[in-house]
Amino acid sequence: MLLILLALLAGCDLFRVRDSDPPTKPAPWNSYATSWDLCLENLEYCYVDSRNAIKYYNLFAANYSFHFSAQDINDYNLAPTWTATQEQDMLLNLHNQSDSIQVTLFALPSQPDEITASEARIYREYELRRYAPGLAQPEYYKGEFELQFQKSGAYWYISKWYDYRAPGHSSWGKMKYDFSQ
Repeated sequence: MLLILLALLAGCDLFRVRDSDPPTKPAPWNSYATSWDLCLENLEYCYVDSRNAIKYYNLFAANYSFHFSAQDINDYNLAPTWTATQEQDMLLNLHNQSDSIQVTLFALPSQPDEITASEARIYREYELRRYAPGLAQPEYYKGEFELQFQKSGAYWYISKWYDYRAPGHSSWGKMKYDFSQ
């Protein structure tokens, strides 16, 4: 019986040397967000590279809140705000159900950023494309947002996020809500 067991194990190639997988390029990330723009880059990195999803929660200040657009609150009966914990859960769900996500941000010439030594208000137009498994065309989201950053020690964190839906489009907030379930 022992000989048969050894013969079976030898036939399974358990002891054969295997080729290792080539190393992958590390996920883009600013390890030390010592400015608001590095924190903003990290926000983008969390969406476009799923390996950064576990770092998402660390972008937010302790008092963080996301504010859905008024249209989304009315049209979809959403709660007006949610927390960093809800954000983290949503992003993990989003990445689990997506092949890839593209985020494009544009500065708003009509709305200049407001930056001081310890706080910043950043205004951007956004376009998101979510590629889902089995869908030929991406899901498209468009709108504007206001991000409020605060500096704590040497690092910057997002304290408030206000979402504004573009007419005729789904918003970033609607996408977040859809993947919070």
